[in-house]
Amino acid sequence: MGGLRAGWEGTVLWARFKALVLPALVAGAALVPLYGDPRTTPVTHPEWARLVLRGLEMGEMLRTAEQASQVFAFLSWKNTLTVDAERYARGDGVDLVGQAPGRRVVATATVGEVSYPVAVVRGGDYRLRLNLAGTEPASAEVTRVGETRPAGAFTVRPASTPGWIDAGTARLDPGVYSASVLLPAGSSLGSLELAPPCLNPIEPEGGWRATAIASTGDVAVTALQAVDLESELPPAETPVEVVGADFRVTGGSGTPTPVSAEASLESMWLRAGPGGLQAVAFVDVPQAGLYTVSVLGIEGGGQSWLADSCRKSVLCPRGEARPVPEWRVVLSGAFTPGRHFFAVTLGPGAVVARLRVERKKESAADYLGTIRRLGFDPGPDGQPVTRARAVDAMNWIRERRRMFPVETCAEVDRPTDTTLRAALPPPPAGPPGVPEFPGVPVPPIGPPVIPPQEPASPVVP
Repeated sequence: MGGLRAGWEGTVLWARFKALVLPALVAGAALVPLYGDPRTTPVTHPEWARLVLRGLEMGEMLRTAEQASQVFAFLSWKNTLTVDAERYARGDGVDLVGQAPGRRVVATATVGEVSYPVAVVRGGDYRLRLNLAGTEPASAEVTRVGETRPAGAFTVRPASTPGWIDAGTARLDPGVYSASVLLPAGSSLGSLELAPPCLNPIEPEGGWRATAIASTGDVAVTALQAVDLESELPPAETPVEVVGADFRVTGGSGTPTPVSAEASLESMWLRAGPGGLQAVAFVDVPQAGLYTVSVLGIEGGGQSWLADSCRKSVLCPRGEARPVPEWRVVLSGAFTPGRHFFAVTLGPGAVVARLRVERKKESAADYLGTIRRLGFDPGPDGQPVTRARAVDAMNWIRERRRMFPVETCAEVDRPTDTTLRAALPPPPAGPPGVPEFPGVPVPPIGPPVIPPQEPASPVVP
């Protein structure tokens, strides 16, 4: 009897299960084709851009970057980044006045403070501008998160009516920063800007688009850009090269003579003396495209490079002496056809044997082939990238950056011996757009000169 009762109860339970649970399972199965398995559904550009920031270990920026346009701006950053004052992450002793889009932050305490988070994915010299009004000087600092010493500290003197004021330029290495403004009582801030140097953006072909689906090509392009490996792309043509002896010395001291009786090639090297050396070379680029600039040399006391008075790169000194020249990548970026100049400041003992400017193949297929050769496959050519592979790509970026961190060091000091300047003949007439300076062919290495700009449209609505 007990067995029959148990069998009957089991039959009833199974009937109830089929009546209640199975329809839900069927409905769930019907939803899969409509909404997709989250592990395999395509990833949009905004989603992939956020994963790139996480791969660069700047995920904390996503807490404040609510709009996709903010994330896109941090990665591309080809134009001035403008942040409305009301978008502060932290504010003390301030109040908001006015109506959008012209709201301003006004200091209500003796000193008010507002801070804005900024992600810097490419190192360089960034210029800070503030839209201020007031009668007393204000202060601004740009400090890397986790550090106490600011990368740049400025005092600015506003006018009584709102206007743009140049605060100054700070050299920022890759990382997350806080831009803070201290306002005396009654002073107001409308917005702030960070103007970048010439940077190689991180963005897919055609740029970031808020509604686009990220393809495997988009992932390959931006992942290689994020880890600075566009130099690994295949060459498009025979590179243009100049030897060290082709450089025009503009300051300091050096010896182009061989260091040994049989070193005939070394006689064509550019070698810095104990006080360092500055020199410049002109290179004619045949056509527009993505180029990688490399140097065969010895770091010695370091090498600071400046392309067209805009793109900067510093090759840091290494702890151990390397008597044999090695190839090192200086930078990669887009160049227009025509003549370009490359200025270098060499630390003591540094050597330039050859400078190479090589155009790269830059189609999506080239990026995909390169990233696969480097150990990561985003998926079939031209297809939407799956969520699982996008996460794998994020982890690949993170691991590459940890294995090969971006070198950061101080720029090489200018030569202490400048007696060669007076002995130089007048520089040759440069092409249109290349500045000429009395007595020297290029300006000394330093921050790029950025002309005053009108306030850009805010990227933070």
